[in-house]
Amino acid sequence: MKKQFSGAAVLLVMALCCSLQLKASNDTVYYKNGAIRFIINKADNGVNTFVQLNGEGGENLLKPGRWSYTYFDARQIQHGYTIQDNIVADAYWIRQRNSKPDTVFTTVTYTPEQRQELSDATASLYSNLKYPFKAKENGVTGTVYVSFVVDKKGKVSEVKPLTDLGYGLEQAAVEAAEQLAFSPVNYNGRIVTMYFELPVTFRLQQQ
Repeated sequence: MKKQFSGAAVLLVMALCCSLQLKASNDTVYYKNGAIRFIINKADNGVNTFVQLNGEGGENLLKPGRWSYTYFDARQIQHGYTIQDNIVADAYWIRQRNSKPDTVFTTVTYTPEQRQELSDATASLYSNLKYPFKAKENGVTGTVYVSFVVDKKGKVSEVKPLTDLGYGLEQAAVEAAEQLAFSPVNYNGRIVTMYFELPVTFRLQQQ
């Protein structure tokens, strides 16, 4: 959002959501015939719920208890979910890396300790994030989103902007995210590769 300031503009806060989740939304996936395959409600508290899950003929596939669901997308990438009473306990996709299958988790069930570790790790972004001069000069504020992968050694890679506000905001967020340091994510007794999406908010105040 672009806003002009009559006084000098200074950096007030660069906030981030430590849950590493995008804002609340519905993720809808379709079959080739146009029928809805599934709808997942993604809440801003990090809880993802299957609202609808259908077979290609329209039959309801949702059921109580804990169970798994997998499918291949149009690029023949396998996606998988573990579902507990319609809540997504974990979600992943399987890609090929160096001619070997590589499972990348997008959702896992974190312990309270892990959530705190993620919060502490992302808090360090503040010290590396710089408000771009061009954005500050034009009074540009807003929230940008970046995605990245944390590998089994805790290394951050594949940092990409998901928005296009411009004025250098995405680039500033990417450069700060590239310097983040994480502990490897331990899920169900094994170290896993994790995909994250991180919102970064830029704000200005009138001096």
